Amino acid sequence: MSATSSVDAGRSTPAPSRSTASGSASHPSAHAAARSSSRARRALPLLALVLPVLLVIVWQLGVSTGTFKTAITSTPGQVVATFFKLATNGVLLEELLSTVSRIAWGFGIGLAAGLSLGILTGYARTADRAIDPSVRALNAVPAVGWIPFLILALGIGDASKIALIALATFFPIYVNTYAGIRGTDQKLMELAGAYRLPRSRIIRNVVVPAALPQILVGVRIAVAISWVVATVSEILYGNTGLGVLLNDGRSLAMPDQMITVMIVLAILGKSSDMVVVAIQRRLTSWQSTLEGMAPHRARVVAARGRA
Repeated sequence: MSATSSVDAGRSTPAPSRSTASGSASHPSAHAAARSSSRARRALPLLALVLPVLLVIVWQLGVSTGTFKTAITSTPGQVVATFFKLATNGVLLEELLSTVSRIAWGFGIGLAAGLSLGILTGYARTADRAIDPSVRALNAVPAVGWIPFLILALGIGDASKIALIALATFFPIYVNTYAGIRGTDQKLMELAGAYRLPRSRIIRNVVVPAALPQILVGVRIAVAISWVVATVSEILYGNTGLGVLLNDGRSLAMPDQMITVMIVLAILGKSSDMVVVAIQRRLTSWQSTLEGMAPHRARVVAARGRA
């Protein structure tokens, strides 16, 4: 009886399906792919250092062979020594705080104005026809072209520099906010209308989230512009700031100080851009884009497409 039941049980036991066999066989390859993708993600940050290292090598070789004049380019060692000198005596920190303070105020004003006006003109057709043409016309005026007017109106103090940064950052934020609002999917608007949502909820819960990727593009551009405009204004008519430190290096024939400030500005600009990108990825994580796709996931999608 027991033998018969064991035979019946053996007969009733289904053979392993092909999918199960193939799934178990694919586990090693899946683990290998995961390990390779993990190594690739760890190696990606190191790739960003290749070009700076090559530039430093070329710079040092050019100075050593006499191709680059030390009176103009200095040496990497002198630049490092100057950086530690400015950092330890407090000069670099003091000038940096002056620049960052102006950028924070100017960028904050430009961000608030650009978002508010961009949403207004992008959503309301009457405001669009009344305001947008004038804003587009003013956008054609270069940021440097505002300097004489701002000096005449606000003087040579921080107020004119903050106003210049606010103007320069306002336009890219406004243009991208306007474009993002205008690009909202019409089906989403029809769905919101079907639910009879009030206008305030439509703007807050439908229009702005749909336009957020485009808005953040404008914010990213504005952050980069703010560093440029702040430095230019300090070089032209500033008393404090990194631009003044940069201009002092030119007037006193100290190329090591100039290059030090330029490197500091590059690092600060890249750091602020990375902050915006991190915020952008967090706020738009719902998007299915190539940028947000992991490397191993991109390879899987590509393999499926070929199959």
